[in-house]
Amino acid sequence: MSGAALLVDCSSLAYRAYHSVPPLLAPDGREVHAALGLFNFLIRLLEDRQPSVLHVALDDDWRPQFRVDALPTYKTHRLAGEGEPEDTVGVQIAIAAALLEEMGVSVARAPGYEAEDVIASLLPRTPGPVEIVTGDRDLFALVVDPRVRVLYTLQGVTGLAFVDQEWVARKHGIPGDRYLDYALMRGDPSDGLPGVRGIGEKTASALLTKYGSLDAILAARDLSPTIRARFAASAEYLEAARRVVAPVMDCPLSAGSGALPCGPVDAGALLARARAVNLGGSVERLVAALRPRLEG
Repeated sequence: MSGAALLVDCSSLAYRAYHSVPPLLAPDGREVHAALGLFNFLIRLLEDRQPSVLHVALDDDWRPQFRVDALPTYKTHRLAGEGEPEDTVGVQIAIAAALLEEMGVSVARAPGYEAEDVIASLLPRTPGPVEIVTGDRDLFALVVDPRVRVLYTLQGVTGLAFVDQEWVARKHGIPGDRYLDYALMRGDPSDGLPGVRGIGEKTASALLTKYGSLDAILAARDLSPTIRARFAASAEYLEAARRVVAPVMDCPLSAGSGALPCGPVDAGALLARARAVNLGGSVERLVAALRPRLEG
């Protein structure tokens, strides 16, 4: 899919970079290695994928109120407790986003929404094949659109799995366009989603293979009494989880055109700001990686 539009989940990649890139400090003592890792990964993506369009999507709110209202346990365990160290990745994402915008890269966001919603909402306005780069499995649901595949970060921000409907079917043993139904049943403790109690991955896979969709499972008359009782006990969860897990496809976007920039409006000012936070070298390499795509 070289030449496809590239939609990058900035928050997901920055957090993975934070834990896989050696520590780096700006002259004022701020950590900047998550931003460094993000930039280096973008350089690699530009060189390997040669995209026709580039959007970098941000979390405006990593725990949106509409998801918390539907399911109060959503990401509860990620809330900082008293005495825990401050999360510096958010600050680094802001630094990276400001520098990307100075380069002319489209940084996409939507008030009150997560990056996954921004990416999903970019799809209708992005023609042709699309590659989504993320470490968030929720975005596997978007391969329901056959022109979309997810470049899923397997370890840190190095190895990638190329996730499409065929990959989903092979990996999980389910219809390739039914990952969302599978995710609803399985749940995800890392996001505070309990899933349907008593329905593990194997059972969810077998049920989806037999019936084709979650709605068909719920409507089936030949479910065993035990399975039917488990779904009935989790009916309230399933209703809430449908509003929580599915990426929003129509959030109010703020984004550029996605066209790759010819270069920063003021290269001198950009590099001065980048060097002030010890990111000058990676920013220079990123600007250079953008340029051949335009000249070619």
